Amino acid sequence: MIQQNRGGPQKKYTLNLLNSATDYIDRILSEVSGMKCLILDQETIGIISLIYSQSQILKKDVYLMEKIDAAASTKQKLQHMKVIFLIRPTQENQTLLLQEIKDKRFCEYYIFFTNTLSNFYIEQLAEADDSDLIKQLQEIYLDFYIVQPDTFTLNIPSTIPLTKSASQWNSQDEQLFQRVFEGLSATIYSLRRIPMIRYQGSSEICAKLAQKLSQTMREEYEQSQSQFMLSNCLLLILDRREDPATLLLNQWTYQGMLHELIGIQNNRIDIRQGQKALNQAASINKADSENEFVISSTLDDFFAENQYSNFGELAQNIKDFIDKVTQQKKETVQINSLEDMQKAVDKIPEIRKMSGNLSKHVALSCELSKLVEERQLLKVSKVEQDIVCNEAKSEHQKAVFQMLEDRTIQTYEKLKLVMLYALRYENCDKISRMKDILRDLGVKNNSLNLINYLLDYSGKAKRQGDLFSDKNIFSKAQQKFKSVFKDVPNIYTQHQPYFLTILEQILTNKIKDNEFPSTNLNNFRERPTEIIIFYVGGISFEEVKEIGLLNKQSNQPNILLGGTYIHNSRTFLAEICQLSYENNIEVVVDKSNPRNDNKFHKF
Repeated sequence: MIQQNRGGPQKKYTLNLLNSATDYIDRILSEVSGMKCLILDQETIGIISLIYSQSQILKKDVYLMEKIDAAASTKQKLQHMKVIFLIRPTQENQTLLLQEIKDKRFCEYYIFFTNTLSNFYIEQLAEADDSDLIKQLQEIYLDFYIVQPDTFTLNIPSTIPLTKSASQWNSQDEQLFQRVFEGLSATIYSLRRIPMIRYQGSSEICAKLAQKLSQTMREEYEQSQSQFMLSNCLLLILDRREDPATLLLNQWTYQGMLHELIGIQNNRIDIRQGQKALNQAASINKADSENEFVISSTLDDFFAENQYSNFGELAQNIKDFIDKVTQQKKETVQINSLEDMQKAVDKIPEIRKMSGNLSKHVALSCELSKLVEERQLLKVSKVEQDIVCNEAKSEHQKAVFQMLEDRTIQTYEKLKLVMLYALRYENCDKISRMKDILRDLGVKNNSLNLINYLLDYSGKAKRQGDLFSDKNIFSKAQQKFKSVFKDVPNIYTQHQPYFLTILEQILTNKIKDNEFPSTNLNNFRERPTEIIIFYVGGISFEEVKEIGLLNKQSNQPNILLGGTYIHNSRTFLAEICQLSYENNIEVVVDKSNPRNDNKFHKF
């Protein structure tokens, strides 16, 4: 059984993507001396923003930053400046860069692509550079988004087209697959690893991705053996369809709650949605932009210490800090709730000064508390957890019908409950009655069809494992959480993501080759010392938390988790909606403020 205790000696984390990426950017910006312009594309802007702040970039003598498409439209000569291009090797970018070289706007060109180029294009660049302005052309492996040292994403919101048979893919589907391949291969190359590759045998997309990676990496290793290391590193490629339930559940740890209830994109929380508490905090923390909070474990010590804390622990940690400051000031502040914390922060300036980012987290915690109360999420979560963790059909029927009749529960939460019930009891005749009740509540047919789309996407016929098996060693384990305040009740979660079962089989050498076959690249039989897990179809912050806790244990391998996207329930259901597009069925989806969902057809 995988142990997840928080104590014990610290180990060296060997799969740190942030270290290699920071080294790339440091060298690029430092080795080009003097005044320079940095030109990025839409994706590399996001990639760099997770590694370097704008102020850090400016300290490297970068006096101008532009997007490549905007730069192409201007003819202003800047021949007193050097230019650095950091762009993806897309066809559009390659065309724009060729024109830029012909226009000769800068005195020297230093060009860095985030992945490999064709020899034909390199020849085109050489022909276009008739004045010898290109001083450096290099391929670097930075074609992915680093959320934190042990987590990455490709920021691809949907891979639904890839769930079709590859024989039915069109040119756009092929391009989508190529982007997934390029992002995952760049991640592994940046770590200088040649891993053993296992993949989910029931998934055509996982098999296709694994085989292409294996072939390409073998060729790369044969050409450049000195650059890569054969080691006991395992790449495990999984299909999201094997476990859709994890993405539908409400979350109770800090990072997971922020993403589920507000939304995190590239480690930023957008506060332009009218949350009063967040706007108050924005005026406190002048370092953040007017509209966004940065939520980063590498830039924010308090967040790093509390991102996996349950909501009660988070509140206690904030209270402990405030108590410490008030004792030093010899002031008396009565704190019984999160609102009391907010008042204490406003009352005592020293708390703001000493806490750094704490004011932001007090405001975010208040907002989360309000959302939990408004949406009655404790009541909902209790039923969710029981459905996914226990076999009790009649009890679950009764509980779901009670939730459907409860006017304090929002329609969106009701639909998710029916989806979870349908996943567990797929052929139950009561599901149609549940749909009728949702229809009576105003849910449109095209939104009700999401239940069927979900089963088409990941019903029993699409899953190779037993997602709801009571034999799962994690299914009965309850992690009890301490009670802190009267408004943050005792919270517990039973659910553990399904991939932990697979991980345990790997670590105990019980993995079945017919279910998770391996390619013929770097096969070994020993227990892996490093594991890279990649989900086609996206990951959740619940899974990020589990990997983060495992990485703190000295007796566990180093684990890196990645996926095509980091979903919350709303983005996941927006992806499921695309199944209707494949069938030419119109579904209206509004992915705006999660709070404005009294009518489900706007979610």
